[in-house]
This record gives sequence, structure tokens and C-alpha cells, in this order.
Amino acid sequence: MRPSGRTWLNMALLVTAAFALTHLAWITLAAGNATLLWPGQVLYLGVMYAATLTCVLAARSGSGGAWPWHWIALAVATYALADTAYDLVEWRSGSVPTPTVIDALYLAFYSLFWLGSLALPRQPMRRAEAWRLTLDVGIVVGSLGVLVWYGVLAALLGAAEASLISKLVNLSYPVLDLCTLGLVLLVMRRSDRFRPEESLMALGMVAFIGGDLLDLFIDAHAGFASGTPVELFWTGGALIFALAAWSSRHAPRPGRSFGTAAHVTAQITRPLYALAPYLGLTACFALSLLTHDENTLAAHGALWGTAGVTLLVAFRQIAVLSDNTGLTAQLAALNATLEQRVTARTAEVEEGRAQLEARAREMAWQAHHDALTGLPNRAGFLSALGEAVAQQTGAAQTGAAQTGVAQTGAAQTGTAQADAGSSSDSAAPLAVLFLDLDGFKGVNDTLGHTVGDQLLIKVAARLRGALLPGEFTARLGGDEFMVLTSQPPQARAQQVLELFAPPFDLGGRPVRISASVGVSVYPDSGQDAESLYMHADVAMYEAKRAGKGAARVFVPREALRSRTALEQGLSGALERGEFRLHYQPIWDAAQRIVALEALLRWDSPELGLLSPDQFLPVVHETGLDEALGDWVLNEACAQLSRWHAAGHGGLRVAVNVFPAQFGRADFAGTVEAALARHGLDGTALELEVSAALLSGCEAHAGGVMRALDERGVQWSMCDFGAQFSALSPLLGLPIGVLKLDRSLIGALDGPLDLQAQARHAVQATAALAGALGLSVVAEGVETHAQWQAVTALGCDHSQGFWLAHPQTGPETDRQLQQAREHLPESVPAIQP
Repeated sequence: MRPSGRTWLNMALLVTAAFALTHLAWITLAAGNATLLWPGQVLYLGVMYAATLTCVLAARSGSGGAWPWHWIALAVATYALADTAYDLVEWRSGSVPTPTVIDALYLAFYSLFWLGSLALPRQPMRRAEAWRLTLDVGIVVGSLGVLVWYGVLAALLGAAEASLISKLVNLSYPVLDLCTLGLVLLVMRRSDRFRPEESLMALGMVAFIGGDLLDLFIDAHAGFASGTPVELFWTGGALIFALAAWSSRHAPRPGRSFGTAAHVTAQITRPLYALAPYLGLTACFALSLLTHDENTLAAHGALWGTAGVTLLVAFRQIAVLSDNTGLTAQLAALNATLEQRVTARTAEVEEGRAQLEARAREMAWQAHHDALTGLPNRAGFLSALGEAVAQQTGAAQTGAAQTGVAQTGAAQTGTAQADAGSSSDSAAPLAVLFLDLDGFKGVNDTLGHTVGDQLLIKVAARLRGALLPGEFTARLGGDEFMVLTSQPPQARAQQVLELFAPPFDLGGRPVRISASVGVSVYPDSGQDAESLYMHADVAMYEAKRAGKGAARVFVPREALRSRTALEQGLSGALERGEFRLHYQPIWDAAQRIVALEALLRWDSPELGLLSPDQFLPVVHETGLDEALGDWVLNEACAQLSRWHAAGHGGLRVAVNVFPAQFGRADFAGTVEAALARHGLDGTALELEVSAALLSGCEAHAGGVMRALDERGVQWSMCDFGAQFSALSPLLGLPIGVLKLDRSLIGALDGPLDLQAQARHAVQATAALAGALGLSVVAEGVETHAQWQAVTALGCDHSQGFWLAHPQTGPETDRQLQQAREHLPESVPAIQP
């Protein structure tokens, strides 16, 4: 409530109180003096209108609970208007006849007051409680009605000079007063909270009832006149209404004093509320006993009224008995339910204890085992590996002849056997094999995770069945497995790879899948369990980069990264014939191989098979890339010529152009010479460049590219959609093929928040390429879902591990001979 509104409300209440006190004083001083009555009437009306104003301000000064005071303000205003009209008629005519329109205004007061009372806040109650409360109020109001009947109403109806209509109108006032009082009491009793304004409304209504009863009594015996002390009842009631409205907007803050007052009030009112119906019935019986000898309308009415109140009390007792019976039944049902729940809960606790014990045993097993395959898990493998390393270390220190791996693996396989009569001068070798399935995600995507789980179980069974005495195998999670062995590492790794040659039978569906194996050997690759595990993981990823389906032994990182080692190895590598070309097919929309991309590999005797990203930076910096680039171009053209001679005449080969090659003035002549040397037409060759390569040399690039374009050589821009992606080369240079970067393709079935963006980007790029007359190749297609997406989004060609891995020339020969017109619908071509 705003401060200004509170101020006006306080002032209105003070004005009402001032008028009321002044009216009281005037009535006291002017008693019996008829000439001084009219100022009292003015003061009386002032109280009424000031009370109306107070109720109006209370309704307007707060957002919550405003409607009750709107109605009550209107009710008091109606009463004040009726009093004003009454005084005017009495002043002009000397008396006021009954009934008149003024009575309608007086009676309207009750309807408006009812609306205000019903708008007061109240809480819901059970139906039985509501009926019991209604009967209690009815008994109290009925008892008061019996007393009022005997004291006033009977005499009013018995008056011979009054007409029937006049009697009924006069009778309606006390009846409506009693009904209004009952309604206020009913509203008060429906709320648990102590609300001062409700109690004040009831008190104000009592004052109005007293005034109305005295008015009827005086009017029936001597005739009512304005300005008499009876009006003090109405002015007091109006003042109390104003105080109730003010109190509704000045609710005391909840605190200790207010809580104490509310508690005391409740302690007083609750017994009164409980006793009120019986006190009313007692009063009615007392009145009937006192008037049983009278033969009057008042006595007869009191007797019948007492009978009615008695019936109400009987109905109340029946309602209470019925409610108590229902509550007793509910309590019994609740007790039975509680007992059932306690019994069930006790059984659950016992069952839970048994389950916890079983779960503890299960968790003790699961802590070191994989739930799907039954193999030891990472924790179990590292524990076994740690024991084996400790045994190897102890054997090296003591020189005792022990086979640590055999003893460790005996705990799993039960097949470890010690050669009782044998011994050696040193411990057996200890090696860790880290296996990762190639293309397992494609199996999940195409056949579902259930089939994927079956495949993992089959792989685990095949590994377990192939274990040699003293070996130990485990599943780390996902599609990763480990083998701990004392056999020669490289030979054993090759044997493990051969386990994947036969297809896996998954419910009548043969599925072929390969594995990449990384090998770490103690102590060269690490001298503790964690190092051996980590370095086997590194070697496994090297095997995947080398083309998958292969095994690689971990080479210490410092040796791999040593520039001196790389430079020494690269020096003379081309002359020694250490470079190889692997070929990866490019498929068209009709699912046929239309081209092959030549991919460079270095087969170093010291470092193994290396991918370009491991040695090309040194090649570029040492100036070896021109000669190496020319070798790649010539070797790719020679291989393509052999394929054409073998019957694959429509096949093209794509070759990546080295920066140093492209910058030479005679590059176009070098390409033409290579084509002529092997009898190839320019249309059989595709040269790949990147936007970064073209940046800064557009003039030179335009001349070289147009010269070769006239010979039929096709140009493609690779890695489009990566960091360096420009549109200007597509407009000014004779580029015919746009190769989308693998990062864009990988997002097509990546995180959900990136899939939609990736699809829009691929679709927009395909549309742009179509508008420019370019064909689109999707690079890095590694899953069936990615292949379906790029095909649906308008890509003309696809390339990636899901379709085929890069392979050597002879392996590609066999693939071309076995190429089918359609891709397999169920099992991806993981290993052609």
C-alpha cells in the first residue's frame, strides 16, 4: 500500500470517528429537545458517508482482497442514501409511510453486504465440515430468531392498524439481519487465520441488528422518529465497518505479540463457537418453558421455533456421528495400510540386504572384468601388466630364470604350464599388443548396436580361444582389446591379425572386419605398466594411419620426431626406391569406381611406413619436393597406363601437386611430358591443388592451369570447407572438381548440434558447385550414415575409408577386378 493511500485512509477513518463521537455527544446533549434534532441527523449522515468513503479508500488502496470492500462500501452508501431520503421525506411530510421506495434501498443494503461477505478470502473445507459448520450457524441464527420473534416480531405481526405488506416489509429487516449475521459467522469460521476485519464486520452487523430491532419495537408501540438514541446503533455499526475496512489494509506483521494475541483469541473463541449452538438451544428451551402457559402468537411461534432448532441440532449430531464414523473407517484403513507398508518395507529391507551382498560380490568381480565379454577390463589388465613388469624387473636383477607372463596369465586361462626341467639365463620377452577394430562404428551405424555387441563378443571369444599358454587378454572398452604375451612381438601381432581374416558369423550374417595392432615391448618401449600401455596405444594409431589392418611397433617419440633422423633417412630415399604410392578409389553416384587418388607413403627401413604428414614438412624444407613430386606424377601415370591396358580405359588418376612443382615455369611441360611418356590423354589425369597453394600466385596459376586445361587435364580444389576456402579461384580459374574437406563430412553424423549446420553447408556447397558447372567429391566418408547423407545432399562422388582404404598398386588391381556395381547394403567394405 502506497504511503499516500494509507494517509487518506487514516484521515477517512478519523473523520468517521469524529462524526460518530460528535453525534453521540449531540444526542446526549439534545435529548428531549425536538428543535435540536436536525444537527444530529446531519452528524448521523456524516458518519454514514464517511464510513462509505473509508471503505472505498480501503478497496482502492490495495491490489489483493479489494472486492469485499467495494461491495461493502456500496452497501453502506446505499444505506446512507436511504437514510438521507428518509430524513428528507420526514422533514417535508412529517412522517414516512411504510412501505416506500426507501425500504427497497434499505433492503438492497443486505444483498450488497452479502456479496462483500462472500468475497472475503476463505479456505476450502471437507464436505462434512462444511455441512456441520452450516448447521451450527443455522442453529445460532435460528435461536436468535426465536428470541427476536418473541420479543419483537410477534407484536409487529399482531398490530391491527398495519397492512399485511407493511408487516412483511418490517418483518424482512430482522430476518435479513439474522441471515447476514449468519453469513458473516459462516465466513469467519471457514478460515483458520484470525482476521480482525471479519470479527469487526460481525460486530458491526450486531449493532445494525440492535438498531433495527429497537426501531421495529419503537415503531410498533410509539412510532419511530429521527434523531433518537436508537440511531447510535447504526452510527456505531457504520464506524465499526469503517474500522474493519481500515484494519484490512493495516494487517499487523506476523510476530511474537501478534501470534500471542491470535493464540489467545483462538483459545477464547473456539469454546464459544463450540458451545454457541447448545447455548442457543438452551435459550430456546428456557423461553418455551417460561411461556408454556401463554396462548399467544408469540408463545406459539417460540415453541415451533424451538422445535425447528431442536431438529437442526439433531441433524448436526447425525452429521457429526456420520463424519466420525467415516473418519474412524479412514483411520482404520490408514492403520491397515501402514501395517502393510511396514511389513512390506521390512521384507524389502531384508531383500535389499541380500541384494547388496550379492551386488558387492558382483561389483568385486566387475571391478576387474568387462560385463559384455567377460574378459578382464582395463583395471584388471593394468594389474596383471604391473605384476609382469615387476617379475621382469626382478628377473633382470637376480638373473633367475622365470617367465613372468606365463605366471601372470595362469590366473586367467588356467593353461599356463611350467617346464619343470627347463631354465634360461634371462627372462622371456614381455610385449603388449593393443588392438582396435577398424570400421567398428560403421558396423554399429549400418547393423545396429546390438549386432555390434555380438561382434565384440565374437572377437573376445576368438582372442580367448587363440591364447597361448601364459598369455593374458582383456577388453579396455569400446572396440579396444589388449593381449599380454611373452612370444616374439611382431610375429605374435601378425598371428593376431590373421585371426580377423575369416568373417564373423552374426546370426547368419557374415561380417568382415580388420584390426589395427600397436605393440610395445619391455623395456625398450617403457619400463612400467602405464608407459607400456600408453606407447602401445600410440603405436596402434600409427598402424591406423598406415592404412589400418596392420601392426606397428612403438618407436620412441624422440626418434620419430628427430629432424636429423628424418633428414638422414630421406637423403637418398628416392634413389633407394623407398617411396610408395597407395591408391584410394573415388566412387560416383552410380556406385562405380571412376578415379583413384595417388597417396604418397615412405617405407623407411628404420622408421617403418610413414604417412606424408610425418615427413613432408622436412621434404619441403630441404628442397626435395620437386624431384619427389615429379616421381609421384610419373609413377601415377605409369600405373594408370597399366590399368588402361588391363581394360580399365575410363579410369582417371588424381595426383596432389607439390608447391615447389607448381611454382616452376615448366610445370605444364613436365605434366605433358609425363602424359606423352606413358601414352595417356590429358583427360585421364586430375591434378589437386589447395586454396592455400593458389593464394598469392593467381597470375602464374591461371597460366599453368589454362594451358593444361586445354590439353584436357582436370583441376580439382581439395580441402574445401576447411580454414583456407576461397570462392575467387572457382570463378577465375579452370577448376572442374570441388573436394569437400573431411572435417565437414565427419560432422554429418557427429554431435547433434553440428549435424544440421553441416548438412546445410554441404547442400549449399553442392548447389553452388552445380551452378558453376563443377562436380563435388566428398572426402573422408568413414560411415554408412555419412555416405547416405552426402549422396542425398547432391555430392557427385565419394571417397573414404568406409568405401575403401588406400592400397598398393597390386592390391588395387585385385580390387578393380572384383569391383561390384553396387555397394553392399549391410556390411561396409572395410577391407576389400
